[in-house]
Amino acid sequence: MSDLNSLTVVKLGGSVITHKDSSPPSVDKENLSRIARELGCNTGELILVLGGGAHGHQAAHDYGFGNSSTPRDQLLRGVPSIRHNMTILSHEVEHVLNSEGVRAVVLSPFTMTMLHDGKIADFGTEIIRKTLDSGLVAVTHGDVCFDDILGASILSGDTIAVHLAREMKAKALYLGTDVDGVFEEDPEANSGATHIDTIDLSKREAILESTGPSSVTDVTGGMEKKLNEIFTLAGQGINIAIFNLGVPGRLSDLLSGKSTVCTRIQI
Repeated sequence: MSDLNSLTVVKLGGSVITHKDSSPPSVDKENLSRIARELGCNTGELILVLGGGAHGHQAAHDYGFGNSSTPRDQLLRGVPSIRHNMTILSHEVEHVLNSEGVRAVVLSPFTMTMLHDGKIADFGTEIIRKTLDSGLVAVTHGDVCFDDILGASILSGDTIAVHLAREMKAKALYLGTDVDGVFEEDPEANSGATHIDTIDLSKREAILESTGPSSVTDVTGGMEKKLNEIFTLAGQGINIAIFNLGVPGRLSDLLSGKSTVCTRIQI
């Protein structure tokens, strides 16, 4: 069995790997090819978690996910459409990764996860561990999953990335977005918004009160939800950073241990 402490979890933000305004949804193959090449800097085990981007959020919005008043039957009717879109996205990503020499396989959360009122009740990590032990890169993604209370819920890529980092004792968690990290205000609304280089637990409340959302607000929440997820990893000793995946070189810098523009989370 491989050394668990060599594991890195990387979230590939949907706004970077898909064309967010495209309908029907389409992947950004140029960005994906570049990301795949940057992944070559990684030397240990690797889990990639895909955000849904246009593929996930368009269909989820159409069926009322993210709205607490949406009837159970309507949510369940949305399962095939969301699953279809996420299958297309994940398979296209898998194809690009392998064509660039990253030996990767997709493992769908829908087939191994149960939710309870929107939270993870059971997430089968055994097949992920087997995949890593076989020398492969495990790819999973935000998805719609059955929920024993709501019928069906969206399981975000951020939630999955944090859960796997905790349960599989990762050494590092890097969350790729379309902004340079965390800002005191929305950087799209205010181009002069102050970038926050480092966040620790002593700054938690102040940061959550002042920080703006990521540039895209979707059915899985924005930057505030991302930070709340991350703070649950306090005391785990995981190297955590939020960075701009859309800027070439940022991911490879993190994987190589180099200094780069990002927000470090020291908890």
